[in-house]
Amino acid sequence: MSKRPSSRTGLRRWRIVISVAIFVMVTLLWVEYSELFLRPLGWVSHIQMFPVAVGLSVSMIAFWLLVAVLFGRVYCSTVCPVGTWLDIVGHVGKKSRKGPARDYRYSPPLTRWRYISLAVFAVSMVAGITIIPVVMEPYTMYSRFVINVMKPVWGWINNELAALGNSTGWWDIYYVGYIEASIAAVILSIVTFIGISIPAWFYGRTFCNSICPVGAVLGIASSRSIWHIDIDTDLCTNCRKCEYACKASCINLNDHVIDSSRCVNCFDCIDVCPDDAIFYRPTSKQLSLPMMQRLLPPKVSAPSASASTPVTGMTDTMTKKKND
Repeated sequence: MSKRPSSRTGLRRWRIVISVAIFVMVTLLWVEYSELFLRPLGWVSHIQMFPVAVGLSVSMIAFWLLVAVLFGRVYCSTVCPVGTWLDIVGHVGKKSRKGPARDYRYSPPLTRWRYISLAVFAVSMVAGITIIPVVMEPYTMYSRFVINVMKPVWGWINNELAALGNSTGWWDIYYVGYIEASIAAVILSIVTFIGISIPAWFYGRTFCNSICPVGAVLGIASSRSIWHIDIDTDLCTNCRKCEYACKASCINLNDHVIDSSRCVNCFDCIDVCPDDAIFYRPTSKQLSLPMMQRLLPPKVSAPSASASTPVTGMTDTMTKKKND
């Protein structure tokens, strides 16, 4: 078997490396007490869609919309921390299942839900209802989870290690005066994360294509993206491995169509295709043999006057004989 081109397998690898790196940096930015990472990692929060929108950074908003128009939902696959978390949960969920139950399936788009969620989010922002972004906007959701749940736990572990080091003399770790979050904030953060993780365990990126307002906006911009995932219908053998790997459930193999508005550019489908029939490119493959082309009846030219004369004469003769 020939070795697959590195350009095809490299897309998924780079996506994983970048997404994990940004996920770790966002976590360190909010969990650390010493603010050691605040200055070197502060830029991570400045490239997130919601902080950019709140800060009215028109240039950065335009940048991500332009990226979506050109390359699809790259933001969702690399920059969004909740997207990376859902990928981790979905991967573990698939590994825990056996047989057909571990495979994803194509599902129709939840367009109405996406637009309703986006409208609710927009109205709540205008009305100043801050609870909505906490449970809907991905970066706010994740940062609040880190601050309310992970940071107090990390502070407690730090102080326990500091006490052990002081008593044994094995190491010297400073104490931190960590602040515990309110019970309501902790419960809300935990319930929200459980709420988005359960669907991801079974179905992948359900949250991203149904409730997430950022996903809705970028989905509109990327619906006709220039660079997109495309299926070469001349090479495809309908093995359905790409459909089973699609965490966005957006590959319709009956029509060989990929919904770019829902595709999060994870490139998993390219990686699993045994026929090398899936590409990330700015063009769409057309059938070399138009098997699906609608067949029209052949055109029949209008009869000439000379051609119609014998028919007319025959008709007149038959009428005359009948009258006789």
